[in-house]
Amino acid sequence: ANRLGGNSLIELLVYGRITGQAAAAYSEALTAQPRSATAVSEARAEVDELLAADGPENVRALQRAIRNTMTEHAGVVRDEDGLRTGLAELDAIEKRMQNVGVHPDIAGFQDLAHAFDLKSAALAARATLEAALERRETRGCHNRSDFPDMDPSFRVNLVWSPTTGITHERIPDVPDEIASLMADVSTEGKLVE
Repeated sequence: ANRLGGNSLIELLVYGRITGQAAAAYSEALTAQPRSATAVSEARAEVDELLAADGPENVRALQRAIRNTMTEHAGVVRDEDGLRTGLAELDAIEKRMQNVGVHPDIAGFQDLAHAFDLKSAALAARATLEAALERRETRGCHNRSDFPDMDPSFRVNLVWSPTTGITHERIPDVPDEIASLMADVSTEGKLVE
C-alpha cells in the first residue's frame, strides 16, 4: 500500500540512519575489505550480459508495466482474483524482460541503471503479490476484501525468497519488561500500525 503517513516515513529515516551508521562503523573497524571473487565475477557477468542485450523491449516501458500492474492489482484493498491476475501479468512482463534492449549512449549508462531497477522492481513485485496472496486475512494496512477478518494463525512474518518462495516465521512474544512498559502507554486516538 502507498501509505506514507503515520510513522512510516519517520521510521524509514530513523532506522535507515541507524542501520547506515552501524554498517559504516562495522566497515571502518575491519582491518581488510575482503571481496568475494565469485561475487565480483557474477556481477561483471550480469553487467556484460545486460550491455549485450539488444532486444526490442524497452526497459522503461517494462518498468511502467510493473508499476501499472501493482497499482491495479496490489493496491490498498486486495482480493485473490486481483492478486492472481497481477501475478499472471507479472509473468508476462518477466517473459518480455528476456528480450530487453540496453543501449548506452553519449549521455551514459542510464539504460543499464534502469535495467537493474527493472530487475529489482520485478523481484519486489513478485514478493509483494505472492505474500499478499498467501496472507488470507486483513491485518494492519494489508486489506483483503475476500478475507476481511484477522486470522490468529497468521500472526507470523511472511518471508519471501526467489528460490524458496514464502515461508512463515513465528513472531516472538514481546518480552515482559517491554510489555509492562507498553501497558502504560495509551493508544487511544493514535494511529497504530
